Amino acid sequence: MDCINKELCIIKEGVSKNLPYQINEYGKLIRSKIGLLILKMYGVNPGEEHLKFLTAIELTHTASLHHDDVIDNETTRRNSQTINSLKGNKLSVLYGNLILTNALKIILSTDNTILTKHFNETIQDMCKGELLQNSQLYSIPSLEDYIEKSRLKTASLFKMVGLGLKILSADIPQSMIDFTENFGIGFQIKNDLDNLLTTKTDIENGIYTAPLIYSGGTKITEYGIEKTKALIDNYIQKGFTYPEKERDNQYKKELIGVMQCLKN
Repeated sequence: MDCINKELCIIKEGVSKNLPYQINEYGKLIRSKIGLLILKMYGVNPGEEHLKFLTAIELTHTASLHHDDVIDNETTRRNSQTINSLKGNKLSVLYGNLILTNALKIILSTDNTILTKHFNETIQDMCKGELLQNSQLYSIPSLEDYIEKSRLKTASLFKMVGLGLKILSADIPQSMIDFTENFGIGFQIKNDLDNLLTTKTDIENGIYTAPLIYSGGTKITEYGIEKTKALIDNYIQKGFTYPEKERDNQYKKELIGVMQCLKN
């Protein structure tokens, strides 16, 4: 990822300036990495508006984590204590709200009404996904409802990366919007599988995901694990169909490499 390190550093600085606290761990910035690789794959040099937009994406993701940690009673994230475990739920929610308003302020500063409209709709979709998940607690949802929840709660912000870049740069095709959405769904399924194979906090919180849907109960089975891996592969293959049709360059190869990481 050396080809995008300069831009990622600018995004990190933008995130840091808009957080009400200091952190050392910014996560993988996966949404920004994908966005920067898409731009460069199409020969677009990331400009100020692109970097501001991706900074707002990362801030929105961070805000959602604060709220998720409160909702799910999480005490650790990325091997560190969560804000709610350190300073309480009230402060964690207020931090999340402040970070989200900072993200919206950045989007408004672009003076792009279309971008602002879709960004707001994405936040609405994320909230709808959380509400859908909450309505299904301690019950095994249908696979269709689970995918819809994953699409809204997680994939909508990934999709906004592709959509926002297309709004800002005419050279970005519709196919990249489809790519980012499919990546987002696969990303969520992979996270759900990892959770059930490690901490199992989802089960404790009554969140029953793909492995349990396939297992047919609250005890995970080998069949459930294998079917979930096949589902992830399905979204990986859907994602592959888009960049594979596009121009060949190092950025395309790295973008496909990011998609491959869902298999690990």
